[in-house]
Amino acid sequence: MKKIVNSGLLLLILGVAVLFFVLDPNKHELFPRCLFHSLTGAYCPGCGSQRALHSLLHFDIKGVIGYNFLFLPAALVILYHYIHSILNRLFKWKLPNVFYMKNTPWVVFAIVVIFWILRNLPWYPFSVLAPS
Repeated sequence: MKKIVNSGLLLLILGVAVLFFVLDPNKHELFPRCLFHSLTGAYCPGCGSQRALHSLLHFDIKGVIGYNFLFLPAALVILYHYIHSILNRLFKWKLPNVFYMKNTPWVVFAIVVIFWILRNLPWYPFSVLAPS
């Protein structure tokens, strides 16, 4: 059963990746708009993530950073979560899985809240954190 769920999840991820590769969220109404931004005019920590994903799939790192500065580090941490055990087996390393450390949720929460506040400040250099 677990294998079927994992296969289904992989197919879903691949389908979403194909969708975001083919369709640009800037140009298609298919993609939902941020409810928080629509209601408040302020940017949430996730604002720009759909466009950042589209840019990442096209290897446009400048676009990724311009749409959501936190997207690339978050993607790298998530990638690390899935490959750290492979790296440990392959190279006989003992890399810890940072997802399971005691303070990880608090550190992630603090980073997201600080990013959320800073990206809504209208002054340079904080203004560059807003989606371009």
